[in-house]
Amino acid sequence: MENFFYKVNDKDYEVVIVYKKIKNIHYRFKDGKLYVSCNRLTLKRQVLDGLNRFAKKLVERGENKQAQGDNFIYLFGEKLDLPIPGTIRVTGYDEIKYKDIEELNRKLKPIFTKIVTDRVRYYEKLMKVPSYRVTVRDMKTRLGSNSKSQKHITIAYQMIHYSTEILDSVIVHELAHIKVYNHSKKFYDVVYKYCPNYPELRKKIVKGEFK
Repeated sequence: MENFFYKVNDKDYEVVIVYKKIKNIHYRFKDGKLYVSCNRLTLKRQVLDGLNRFAKKLVERGENKQAQGDNFIYLFGEKLDLPIPGTIRVTGYDEIKYKDIEELNRKLKPIFTKIVTDRVRYYEKLMKVPSYRVTVRDMKTRLGSNSKSQKHITIAYQMIHYSTEILDSVIVHELAHIKVYNHSKKFYDVVYKYCPNYPELRKKIVKGEFK
């Protein structure tokens, strides 16, 4: 059985067949594609039966967790239309004109870096910790990092999609490492002091909730 396309809400999605030594058929939606895990004896009509039952719900649930799609983007927790080319306004800044996603991200990154730096400076004073150098970069496996030896805080560029409250929880986490470098109870006592609803905000990140 070869990969094929399946229509959901008038849009075609690629169905990727993954063969495994399993009895049942499993469906999931990831990176804009429908993945079907099944054994090699599975018939296409059996796969289609499952898609007819599950695909719409999987796609809608999966796309709700996406930070950015073909025609939308989450910025600071708000879902905005994303025409290509087009313009976007970030509160406190001029309109951003862009011809494609790459140009939009190039123009957004310095704005986000300024916002992150301002939030870090605010919490440094509040938490009474030394001032660190701040950078923003793509980080696939981390939300942020803290280098005590270089006095350097890094925040993932992907945090631009989340509300300021959720962003602040990541900043507090990294600054708390200045006081306690491990993840002991003492560390989380510092985190909860400056971000009391930290567990709830962390769950939102895990669940792909941007606000």
